Amino acid sequence: MRRARAAAAAALALALSGCASLRWEIQKALREEGLRNLAFPEAVFEEYACANAKLPLLQVEHSELIPPRLRSGSDFTHRLVYAMCPERPTGVVPGELVIRILHKGRAIHVERESPYELRPGRWQVDTFVVLPRDAEPGVYAYELSFRSAPLRFLRRDSFLVLAR
Repeated sequence: MRRARAAAAAALALALSGCASLRWEIQKALREEGLRNLAFPEAVFEEYACANAKLPLLQVEHSELIPPRLRSGSDFTHRLVYAMCPERPTGVVPGELVIRILHKGRAIHVERESPYELRPGRWQVDTFVVLPRDAEPGVYAYELSFRSAPLRFLRRDSFLVLAR
C-alpha cells in the first residue's frame, strides 16, 4: 500500500514539479512508521570515540517534522535519528519517553511510553501523528523527551497549522 502511494506521489510530482507542499507529501509517503537500525554499535562506538567517553553516550543526530505546514485533520511524520554507545556491549538504556504537542504554551496532547529502551548503535524512529479536525490555526510544537538515570534528552520541533 505504501509503495503504491509513493509511486502515485512520484508520478504526481513529475506532473506538478516545483510545488513545495507536494515535495512534503512525497517525502511523507516514502516513510514507514517504526524503528529501523542504521548502524551497528561497533560503527557508532568508533565514530563517537566511545572508548574515551563517559558511557552511556547518546547523540540525537536528527529530528524533523514533515510537512512543517499543514491543515487541521491532516497528518505529519516525526523522524528522530539517534546514536547510542552503551556501558556494556548490546546494553540498552530503559527510561520514559514522553511526547507532547504544545499550542499557545500549553500541552494539548501528552503520550507516555514507559519503559522505552534506547538501543545501541544508530536508530531511526518514524512516527505518524494525525491532527484533530478542530485544531486551531497557529504555531505548534512537537516535543519529545526521554528520561532515565544515566541519560536524558529533549527535542522540540515547530509546525504550523494553516486556516482551512
